[in-house]
Amino acid sequence: MAIRLSLQARLLLLTALALTPALAILVYNEVSLRSAREAEVHELALRFGQLAAQELEGIVGGVESVLRTAARAPVTRSFDTEPCRSFLSDVQAQSPNLTTLTVIDLEGRVRCRHDMPTSASLLADRPYFKNAIATGGFVVGEYTVSRISGQAGLVMATPIKDETGTIVGVLATGLDLAWLGQRLRGRDLIRGGALTIADRSGIIIAREPQSEQFVGSRIPDMFMPLVQGKNSGSREVLSQDGTRRIIGYVPPAANTAGVYVSAGLSENEAFAPIDRAARRGAALAVTGALLAFLVAWLLGRNMLGRPVQRLVGTISAWRAGDQTIRTGMNARQGELETVGAAIDRFMDELSQRQERQQLLINELNHRVKNTLATVQSIALHTFRGDNSAASSRATFESRLMALSKAQEVLTRENWEGADLEEIVREAVEPHCGDDRARVEVKGPKVTLPPRMALSLAMALHELCTNAAKYGGFSTRRGSVFVEWLLVVEGDEQRLRLSWRESGGPAVVPPNRRGFGSRLIEQGMARELNGEARVDYAPGGVVCTIDVPLAEASSRPLAPTVDEDSERQRQRG
Repeated sequence: MAIRLSLQARLLLLTALALTPALAILVYNEVSLRSAREAEVHELALRFGQLAAQELEGIVGGVESVLRTAARAPVTRSFDTEPCRSFLSDVQAQSPNLTTLTVIDLEGRVRCRHDMPTSASLLADRPYFKNAIATGGFVVGEYTVSRISGQAGLVMATPIKDETGTIVGVLATGLDLAWLGQRLRGRDLIRGGALTIADRSGIIIAREPQSEQFVGSRIPDMFMPLVQGKNSGSREVLSQDGTRRIIGYVPPAANTAGVYVSAGLSENEAFAPIDRAARRGAALAVTGALLAFLVAWLLGRNMLGRPVQRLVGTISAWRAGDQTIRTGMNARQGELETVGAAIDRFMDELSQRQERQQLLINELNHRVKNTLATVQSIALHTFRGDNSAASSRATFESRLMALSKAQEVLTRENWEGADLEEIVREAVEPHCGDDRARVEVKGPKVTLPPRMALSLAMALHELCTNAAKYGGFSTRRGSVFVEWLLVVEGDEQRLRLSWRESGGPAVVPPNRRGFGSRLIEQGMARELNGEARVDYAPGGVVCTIDVPLAEASSRPLAPTVDEDSERQRQRG
């Protein structure tokens, strides 16, 4: 089914199509910018993570230097408690990032510490102790809570060797997590960003922000593959605090500090400039589109809608009979105005032609009337003095008068057609006078072409004449019922007219067909390619006329039988 669009709707659709490439470019630029920004944020997060890992490598390297130097001191090797305690206190004072330095012998007993415990503490089961003895080198342990002080830290240890290089004990200390957290807080983190440091088992030893909530807890299992991985990288994650971030991570295997480091950048903050630009672009695009549609709508209404309405209104008024109306458009104002000016010129020419045609019609009518008057005058002189022909003369004059009245009806309609109801009433009016109740006329509005109007007028005249002499019009109680309807048979539209008389004298069929009956029956067949039948029923004469409308005129003359039935139903 074809979709009907007005000119204004088409203009709006054209505007939408014109805006589509610009909107597509805007969307493409937004997607490209977001993609480029996403790659940039991933790279930036990874760089931040790597910088934090390098910083931790430096811190751990410093701790390693302190432990190795202290482990080589004679007082440390000798396990001489008091000199060792004094020495370790001095070292401790110079290293605020470290927890208590502890000297442990091979049996795991604490032999030297600036705050020696009151009871013996065995540390032989600690992983860092075992690893330092097993590897013979510096080791970075895990998050550990001291059995002596209860302080948590990232434990680091190195073996103590005598002059022969034999391992005689272990010197251990811990990276102070409070100091590490304070150092992280001193970093200039991007708003919404986060920095997390965990040992190799996934225990968080430092985190900013919200360190008090996360330090000492384990990284969720979904992130453990990052801790256990071998290579650095970046990815988009939903952090434990509910913030969606892009993190750059460095696993313990990828740095010498032996810890996991991740630096996260908030997506909302990272993409905020692009989102603001996108909102501004979208607002400008929507504003521009609305302005474009508004301009298109105004132009469509003023430059298309109003001129078209003016053209249609002018033509409609012309068809309704106002032949003085014009569009008044100037051809220099635009294309539609050129059409309007052309229509005005056409209407002017058509008016002139109609005036000439009206003059010709009036002249023709005048001559026809003169001809009818001449014929009437000839008949009058021909039958003068012949008393036996008086009845024939009266009949001839009445028929001539009926033809004249039908001609007058056609003249009023400029010979374009005649209304059937008007033809019927013109025929019966002389016989019913003021008593209109004697005649009932019923039927839809039908416009007859000229030839059919004349033929039916003559037939109705003959029926009225016979009714006045012998039938329904010959008595005071008599009446006539005239009804017609339209039917459709195949592709043909037909008119069926019925004449019924009642209340008159009893009908006696004539011995022979008179001129009137032959005029009705033969005239319909000859002139209109139809048929007519006169039945002399005892209760009154019935005449049925059936003619095709299309036989007389190809122009639409009347509604179809469905429309006729609906109108009869409403009247009834």
